[in-house]
Amino acid sequence: MSFSELGLQGAFAEHIDAAGYETPTELQQQLIPLMAQRKNALVWTQSAAGKTGAFLIPAIDYILKNPLEEHHGARVLVLTSRRDRVNQITYTIKRLLGDEQQIRTGFIVSGRPYQPQMRLLRRPLDLMIATPGRLNDLVDNNKADFSHLELLILDDLTAIYKKGLHGLIDKILAQKPEGAPIIAFVRHDEEVTPYARQIIPNAEEITIQDEKTLLQQLPQRVHLADDYTHKLALTDHLLDNLKNKPTVIFTATTKTAKTLADNLANHGHTADSTHLLPEEERNLQACPILIVPDQENFTPELSGNECIIHFEIPEKVETYQVRMQNILGVERTEPVLLLVSAHDRDHLKKLEEFRGEAIEQKSIPGLEPKQLPRSTSNRTRGNTGTRRNASNNGAKTQGNRANKQRPHNSAARKNTGSADDRQQRSRKSFYGQRKASATQQDTPYEIGSWEKQDYVPRQPRSDKKVVIRYKEKKRRTLITK
Repeated sequence: MSFSELGLQGAFAEHIDAAGYETPTELQQQLIPLMAQRKNALVWTQSAAGKTGAFLIPAIDYILKNPLEEHHGARVLVLTSRRDRVNQITYTIKRLLGDEQQIRTGFIVSGRPYQPQMRLLRRPLDLMIATPGRLNDLVDNNKADFSHLELLILDDLTAIYKKGLHGLIDKILAQKPEGAPIIAFVRHDEEVTPYARQIIPNAEEITIQDEKTLLQQLPQRVHLADDYTHKLALTDHLLDNLKNKPTVIFTATTKTAKTLADNLANHGHTADSTHLLPEEERNLQACPILIVPDQENFTPELSGNECIIHFEIPEKVETYQVRMQNILGVERTEPVLLLVSAHDRDHLKKLEEFRGEAIEQKSIPGLEPKQLPRSTSNRTRGNTGTRRNASNNGAKTQGNRANKQRPHNSAARKNTGSADDRQQRSRKSFYGQRKASATQQDTPYEIGSWEKQDYVPRQPRSDKKVVIRYKEKKRRTLITK
């Protein structure tokens, strides 16, 4: 479905395509027809994709189809809870309209002089964007008139209610005409939900699951690894158990993707990276094991039945969402696997903070990580100082006694005291704090140990031969008879 199929004005629909809105989102497909029919709507969502365009596109389309009549005040009011949202909405309006079409817009925010904003309220405006704090002051001083309001949009009703400014909404509803529709975006809350249904009765309700909720519903599992070699061992073990099931492996860079494909070939797995394949072969039908680097900006077509392995965790959560955008909301029985090394732990923390909960961790017998994450809380510290005496005379007396008892020879000073005392002094730094090297006992770890004693790689079939043709930038599997 395209925006032209939603009944928008022809010239405006062309500007929408030029602004980068190619395909309407699920929210836009449901909300734009309702606003075109002048119906009230309650949208239950956290942060759905295309939220700003979902109410701006039909609002601007209504203004363009119905030219402005001379009257005071705004025809469309967008009430948002934050100043940064005002800037974002204003920027989106400029993108949607371009340079040819223009509408009269204005904004009311706190921190600006009162006089220009009071003059703005007396002008005929097509669309006004306001924050509740300053607008509430102007309404209390009888400087705002909403008797000619034709559309009211509440960008975040929950945030406005939590700030205690929902009284402004009641004042606006008391002034606006009865036929003016109300569009409200609400997050479910014990207090806000009944209030929203009270002020907007008989409203069409739209429930959109945001990407955060969809990520929480997606089954995921973390396998901790020590380094790249350990990740390779885990990947080899997982591919052996999958038994030729279509698999997608995500990496961050094309360099890692190419190296991983070569290493998997040495273990008997035929894997191809998308940046080395032509477009017609970038699918799981042609390549059962497909490696997709983020640098390629290629999103494979996923149905939800494939095995998905994140060999590297992206630094940004948005990149992880792009990887999973085709399977969000799809029921899966097999979890998405994340291989996390020390380099990826900060990225995993960002992902878990976005989800609001930790991801399940599991170890494979025989492939457990040998290096545990270090904790600074377990480091022991020495005395940071001595308690001062009650008087300076006492301090001088103790200092003199210490000088008398201290040997004059440096060698004698080193030999005084027991062996434990000498060891305790040697472990202290210049400021009395123990050195970290004395308390940390790191077990030596040899890179590549997963391919030596504890780990036996899978032997390739005798009748299979992997041939790598670097000139053609592709890998082929030849069956020798």
